[in-house]
Amino acid sequence: MKYLLTGMIALTLLTGCGQKDKAAGGGTPASVVFDADELPKVSLRKGDPATAGEALAALYLSESGAGRLSFTGSNVDGDKAVFNDVTLSAPELAGDGAPASPSDEELTQIFSFMDADGDGTADDGSGTTLDTLRAEMQTPATAASEPPLIKAAKLEFDGLGVFDGKANFALMKLSDVTVTPAAGSEDQGTGKIATIELVNPSPETAAWVASLLGKGEPAPFPEGTALAFDRWSIGGVNFSMSDASGKGTFTVDSMYVSDLKEEAAGLMGISNLKFDFLEAAGSDVKVSLEGFGVKGIDYGLLSKAVASGANAGGDPTSLISAIEADPANPGYDVISLKALKADVAGASVDMPSLGSTVSRDKQGRATKVVTNPFSITVAARDNPDGEQFAAALATMGFEKLAFSAQGESLYDPDADLVTLVKGKNYWRLDEGFKLDLSAKYAGTKAIAAAQAQSLDETADPGAMLNTVMDSLVVHQVELSLDDDGIVNRAINAYAAQSGEDPAAVRSQLSGVFAMAPMVASGTGIDPAVVTELAQALSSFVNDPKTLTISLAPKTPVKAQAFADAASDPEKKLTKESLGFSAGNK
Repeated sequence: MKYLLTGMIALTLLTGCGQKDKAAGGGTPASVVFDADELPKVSLRKGDPATAGEALAALYLSESGAGRLSFTGSNVDGDKAVFNDVTLSAPELAGDGAPASPSDEELTQIFSFMDADGDGTADDGSGTTLDTLRAEMQTPATAASEPPLIKAAKLEFDGLGVFDGKANFALMKLSDVTVTPAAGSEDQGTGKIATIELVNPSPETAAWVASLLGKGEPAPFPEGTALAFDRWSIGGVNFSMSDASGKGTFTVDSMYVSDLKEEAAGLMGISNLKFDFLEAAGSDVKVSLEGFGVKGIDYGLLSKAVASGANAGGDPTSLISAIEADPANPGYDVISLKALKADVAGASVDMPSLGSTVSRDKQGRATKVVTNPFSITVAARDNPDGEQFAAALATMGFEKLAFSAQGESLYDPDADLVTLVKGKNYWRLDEGFKLDLSAKYAGTKAIAAAQAQSLDETADPGAMLNTVMDSLVVHQVELSLDDDGIVNRAINAYAAQSGEDPAAVRSQLSGVFAMAPMVASGTGIDPAVVTELAQALSSFVNDPKTLTISLAPKTPVKAQAFADAASDPEKKLTKESLGFSAGNK
């Protein structure tokens, strides 16, 4: 299966790869497109017939076998070219085969993690020693396997030419692509792709494609603004997977990215994805997705995050600057999902839809993020794993878990103030609970910058924590837990497992809460706060209604103030100064 998927990746790479604010670009869920066939047509750039031959030579297509592609026939007409019966030869995709045994130094390092206490045997109780680990991992290197055979009925170009000294094209299209395993390969999967298209790429993107078509080491993937095109799309994907790990199918009607320019993409979509795989051991995985779409992808933010990774030795400076300029930016304008279903192990998950929209100010900064109400249902499957999951649900009195949720946050970029709107940020479990959170706090810019800085492997975690504690300023927080049976279900389940009476369990919990003021007396927390909270929790356990805990300080409080109060009794935060209240009503 790995070579089959490698083949698909190779083909993909060959072609590209009350607020007054309005949603950016007029973004609404309706503006998202799942299926590439529903997109408006793209106008192709004009080519240059006089330099089309030079462009084909730069693409290693002046003759069959000049690069990695061979073909049986071709026709060049002005700035257009068609190649028939195309075969892709990509030996570097074969991989290196099974690796040789790790060196003794590497094995010693591996074993040091397994034997943290240093007694000479692995801490997992297996009895493994360094010598037995050596014996287990003494496997000779094997030769690389043959790559899959990749063919296309037709390869078309339009708009060929050399512009400002750089070869380019307006359209590259592969049709009727097939992927078959090499003779003798343990991977016996096959694949078909109806079409792959790349439209109006940047000169850098076209040059990268040319390096893939040529011989030798391919050029690095274009970065930043160098990666640009009007559209990349792949349609009619139908793969059959079969190897020692199991058998399955993978199909997609279409996938695309549109208008990728200046590190931002206009649209992205996937339509009718299905994955069905049966492992050799008997477990199966099934995933289906009718549609997923995004408008206004901030590719620049994503690339900065990747480039900042410590493993790559990156510099987080650019990511920090981007976050400080627009800390509420989630990296998109609109997201829409339709009909996601997944059967994994013993659970079946169903999410009918999901939609989220971002509003921005005149400077393009995110000021509002709304996630529309959505639902997720989790149920047990009709298999052995599902029976175990069903039994676990039954202990709480559930046949399935039906969740619903919603989100809405506001951001004032000038005041650096986040507001989680009351009543619009919640999670609900049917016949269980509704958890509602509202808040207002400042310090997002500094906190986000500190988190980005932590990507640097030389960063001091303690310094990041200090920044967070000193920057986070609480204006208001309210947590509301509305009981819809979850307390009784939890207590009854615990009582049944422990063999106790539910009333006795409630009494024990009430006793624990009653001791809280005494236990917290040396922590710097106002006894009045602990007493009111303990009384509210005790009431909620014995007669569950709606537990509400809130902070509404007269003067906004830094998070560091809570730590200071714990270490210095003279800096104690009182119930009155915190505006604290707790109750069960």
